[in-house]
Amino acid sequence: MTRDDPIASALLSDSAYERVRYQRFGWFKQSVTRKLTLQSYLLHVLAGVLPVLALLPAELRRAYFGGPVAAAAPKVGLVALVAVGVVAAGGLGLVAVAAIRLARGDDFDEHTAHSVLNLEDLGSMVGLATGGVATVATYTFVLLGFGGVDTVRAWVDFGGGNPYAPSGVSLDVATVAVTALVLGVCLQVAAAYLHARSLDEPDVDL
Repeated sequence: MTRDDPIASALLSDSAYERVRYQRFGWFKQSVTRKLTLQSYLLHVLAGVLPVLALLPAELRRAYFGGPVAAAAPKVGLVALVAVGVVAAGGLGLVAVAAIRLARGDDFDEHTAHSVLNLEDLGSMVGLATGGVATVATYTFVLLGFGGVDTVRAWVDFGGGNPYAPSGVSLDVATVAVTALVLGVCLQVAAAYLHARSLDEPDVDL
């Protein structure tokens, strides 16, 4: 039975980490490698902000960017940067969990296993939940521009900030996009490395 049932196998395992992982409640029960891969996808989506902004109506680009989109530094670029930082921070937490597991192997007592899993849950919540919300917020502001200048002005008149106004920070959209792309590749490489090191656990159905 345990050979065909990974959850039963984990519960009967000598590894305290595996036992505790399957016993405790959590919103993100995927394997570390799977969660790193998902976070890398979010970063790739955020890197797509540059080409999407380049597709905005020409009138809006002239009104707010005044030049090439890649060289512009609008507020929406700063929002994207915050989203990139949040997702990357979550990924860093998961990489730390993986490093601890590689260094310790199965040599965990239950207290240590809970501590490591707390860090894993935090990295998952920050990277996937908070990072996911931040990514959606970024694209909400980006897509607003497809309604044209009048839509953006109506949004501002309604009380929203202008996402295409200068951010006041010397950080252009191209830099944000490249940063997101590089970090996304880094997380994918980390996930592939951990998979090669057999640091995969079966996903847990809630």
